[in-house]
Amino acid sequence: MNDKTVDKQEQIIKIAMQLFAVKGSSSTSMQEIAELCGISKGSLYLVFKSKEELERSIFLYCYRMIRDPLLREEQETRRTPREKLRNQIEILLSHVYELREFLQRQIQEVAGKGFDTEVPDWLRRNNASFLRWFQVKMELLYGKDVVPYTGDLCMIGHGLIKSYIAVIFRKDTQVPIADMADHLMNLMDMIVSGLLTSKQAPLINSATLANWMAENEENKRKNPLQLIKEMKTAISKLDSIASEEAADLLESLNILEGEVLIPHPRKAIIQGMLFNLQSCSELTAELEELRKLIASIPHNSCVFR
Repeated sequence: MNDKTVDKQEQIIKIAMQLFAVKGSSSTSMQEIAELCGISKGSLYLVFKSKEELERSIFLYCYRMIRDPLLREEQETRRTPREKLRNQIEILLSHVYELREFLQRQIQEVAGKGFDTEVPDWLRRNNASFLRWFQVKMELLYGKDVVPYTGDLCMIGHGLIKSYIAVIFRKDTQVPIADMADHLMNLMDMIVSGLLTSKQAPLINSATLANWMAENEENKRKNPLQLIKEMKTAISKLDSIASEEAADLLESLNILEGEVLIPHPRKAIIQGMLFNLQSCSELTAELEELRKLIASIPHNSCVFR
């Protein structure tokens, strides 16, 4: 997918989000979106084959918008674990504030229509990964004694975040986001101190937490994006190929990664990129596995973690 196409998609997504924030997605037509974008309805359908695809792309756009800076903060080496977590809370709340009109309208629509809120498989996998990350984070901040309380602290932290978001959604409340992040961290310190001092049994015991964290564990490796990431790492460590060839292989993997992320992956592009990767004999086993994983993706699915 070239940069021009990506820019066009992003422009349409941003404009559609503006309309959805005002009218709601169900009351906004593709014709209205096209007119505000300054293109014909037919041109809009060349970019997004349906309104449902556009809505899924908007959701993915919002997800990445929040996820990417959180991951960048996690990779910072100059900050302590506490500083990282505090900054990640501020990043999360800041983006929620930025998206609040859109998010409020979507929540209202879901509540009004009584949608089934069954958690999708990809989100359950993300939740399991989050719990592992959260357990490591708590241990780094407070020591090994806090590990049995991971489930309780996750539940409490989730409730606190939801409460802060409710404050953000109130237009008559002006509380600086930075103060919210500091306040939440101070509350967590007090809660952890109380739990460790009282030594009371956790509500979410270790067996329950282990079950949560094991959800879909058997499918953890069966994700093309994870395999693509591993292949990128392997290529960067290969001394047997020239730098130009390595760059070509990485470019093919980047294109492949972008393709499996979209709702309707293009078969010709995927086959072309897989063919390009055949030139690297060191990745033969991984390439064969990747072929099988991609072949198992439903044509109308988004696969991301």
